[in-house]
Amino acid sequence: MSLLDRTAALPSALPPARDPVRLVQAAERIRLRFGDRRPVQLEALDVLISRFGVALTRWDWAGITEGQTAQVVRAWAARIARLPAELEAFFLRELRHCTRMTLLGALCDGFLAGWITNNPLTLELGRIIQSRAAWLPRAWQAVFRSVPELLDIMAGAQTFGRWLAVQADPYEAALGKGISAPHGPGFMAQVHAAWLAALPEPTDEPAARRTLAWIRPAGAPALDGDRAAQVVQRLLRPWRNGMPPPALRALLLKVLTETYGDPRRDNPQFWDRVGEDGRRVMLRWLAGQRMEAFLDVVSRAEENLDGGQQWPARRRFWMGLYEQGRIDEAWPSFGADAQAIANERARTTGDSAYSSYGRQLRRKNISLLIMRIGRYVIVEGSHNFRVHVFRQDAIGSPRLYEDQYDVDAFILPDLHPDARRHIGDWMGWVRERIR
Repeated sequence: MSLLDRTAALPSALPPARDPVRLVQAAERIRLRFGDRRPVQLEALDVLISRFGVALTRWDWAGITEGQTAQVVRAWAARIARLPAELEAFFLRELRHCTRMTLLGALCDGFLAGWITNNPLTLELGRIIQSRAAWLPRAWQAVFRSVPELLDIMAGAQTFGRWLAVQADPYEAALGKGISAPHGPGFMAQVHAAWLAALPEPTDEPAARRTLAWIRPAGAPALDGDRAAQVVQRLLRPWRNGMPPPALRALLLKVLTETYGDPRRDNPQFWDRVGEDGRRVMLRWLAGQRMEAFLDVVSRAEENLDGGQQWPARRRFWMGLYEQGRIDEAWPSFGADAQAIANERARTTGDSAYSSYGRQLRRKNISLLIMRIGRYVIVEGSHNFRVHVFRQDAIGSPRLYEDQYDVDAFILPDLHPDARRHIGDWMGWVRERIR
């Protein structure tokens, strides 16, 4: 008789929950805040396992409690601790006849956390769980009824992962099935890999939102580490050589920077895991965001000055290059006057692009936009600042993402061939220089 048959036949089976997702969410918040059980240090586990070995040899169980036994069973099934062969054989033998819910619940905990496809121990523990179905804690009976894939050691993770891949909110869907930690190890780690492999390419906003719902679920901590980096890599992969629609680009940029930080200045270990291709895509998107912020701030700063009428044309030119995919990175540097405008815009709009900039050390009325286009660094500036074009590796070429800038350290002299005033066909001159 299968586990489903056994649990369905139980007279004391729980009725279905009215709102299982909310109940599981509440339980998970409590577990994350307070812990579902006292953590056991590896050193303490080693001591416990040693005591069990002595007790087995002497067949003297005085001083061994059910709680201690549950700790060892859970850690062993979860592959946190290894047992001597004799002790492992003893636990397997005893669990096949066990009726104690505490021990069987610990076994189920560890089984889920230590689940490996087509693994002999996972297979044997699954058989024990099926044979002891009538004595499992009711919560675990409900989980196995809802997720029978747990007992399919060959293809269960693949099946459940493919099912999650078609759900609008995969994290909520897993909670609804009774999985209290959808980002957990073991079974759910392998489900994650299957879910990611089964996802259609997230090239539109609905697909991207479904994917983001898994790594940044509402009311729960964001996924981190290698699994999160794999998902972020998948979200960014379609855009290595192209631009997504503006709304999709804004969504991904907002969520990913809020969750994992700016790839140039924050969380370098995470972005290293995402890889250079993904980081390059993010830097290109951040360039557009910062260019828009710079152009907005400088336009406001100069709107009442003689040169203010130049900025609509400059905006069209630089943003046109950006939308063509030409501008790889950008970083603004504001003088004191523009800093006040940028800070006010950051407060009123909540847009972090206005608060990310370098500061001019000397000239309070000069603001610069430093851009990388391939192997060139281009500097655009306010107050009739000439466009400067540097080779990225040239001595004196300004570096992006500095906190402070001294424009006098790299400004080129008049009539220098690498600087051009905004007169005549200066746009054609820029295009020619960056070919």
